[in-house]
Amino acid sequence: MKKLYSFITADCETDSRMFIIYILNLTDYLFTLVLISSGLFFEANPLLSYGINGTAGFLAKCMLPLMLMLFIRLRIFNDPPERMIAVKLLLDVILAYYIVINSFHIFWFSYSSVIFL
Repeated sequence: MKKLYSFITADCETDSRMFIIYILNLTDYLFTLVLISSGLFFEANPLLSYGINGTAGFLAKCMLPLMLMLFIRLRIFNDPPERMIAVKLLLDVILAYYIVINSFHIFWFSYSSVIFL
């Protein structure tokens, strides 16, 4: 039980980064679906452009990242502090990327609402 507790509370800073990244990933997926349904936009990622509206899109954008983050969490559980610096830096880069992507979505929402007014 003590080992489970230490696993859950091992690094809240890294966990919070991964949680925020996952939430931003979900909002990216939802924003993309809404913008594509407007007919004015398309999926820029060529790997997801064909199956974004179906089950494949849901699995690729929601379930796969969740499984990857859980795997990363299990992998870095006992890593030395030197390695955690690199992990946190990489998570910060990914976080910045998703902030930019979601900002673009919000911009296009506001831009398209001005067009339709």
